[in-house]
Amino acid sequence: MRAAASRRNGQSEEKTAPWPAGVSTKPVFSIGKVVDRVKGEFPTISVSKLRFLEDQGIVSPARTASGYRKYSAADIERVRFCLSRQRDSFLPLRVIREQLAQLDAGHTLSEVPPPQQAARLIASEGQLVTAAAPDGALTTRELLDLTGVSTAELDSFVQAGLVSPDLAGRFPPRSHQIVKLASLLVEQGIPPRQLRFLKTAALRLLDLVERAATPVGYRASSVAKARHLSETQELSEAAAQMFLQMVRVSAERLN
Repeated sequence: MRAAASRRNGQSEEKTAPWPAGVSTKPVFSIGKVVDRVKGEFPTISVSKLRFLEDQGIVSPARTASGYRKYSAADIERVRFCLSRQRDSFLPLRVIREQLAQLDAGHTLSEVPPPQQAARLIASEGQLVTAAAPDGALTTRELLDLTGVSTAELDSFVQAGLVSPDLAGRFPPRSHQIVKLASLLVEQGIPPRQLRFLKTAALRLLDLVERAATPVGYRASSVAKARHLSETQELSEAAAQMFLQMVRVSAERLN
């Protein structure tokens, strides 16, 4: 009887091992070693970023008697999972936590809902690569579904002027990319109101580009207007690339 009860108690106390299964959970890596191991794939990783991911419940390193963090190989895989979802899909940490919880519960990667794809702003050889935007304007519900943000978060972005609906309450197609990026920055501690300067800078840049493009009059032909639009888009891409490279240079100087 006692043996049977003991088996029952043992079964009730069994817990599913945290994901990933089959990877060592022995805490042997210092926080600096973790940065070294993943920096090649994720150049922006830092000690402060790892601490932030711990605060957000993405990873839970062990602690030595003196309080130093020690990470396992499994911890490093969880960090890689999180960073890849942020980089490739701009998923909010809230969604990534939910996906990790599903994996911890025993679901396989194929069973975890695939993330919505968003813009890739930095690609190989410094080229600006963007995913295809949805066709037509987006309703609020569609924008929320595409980005995974809450209604309150979206409202804060609208109030900050980062995205704006039209009179019918619909958002421009590329708004989902802006919202995902804004959400990522807010999660790093930057409030929406401090992101307004990006919108202001974009409008000033567009004004500069439009004045540089071949001017067209009110009665200009459709061909002339099409040429003006093409030049404006081309100059806008060049200006955006220049801005991106300047940010990269400044970031590299921090290292």
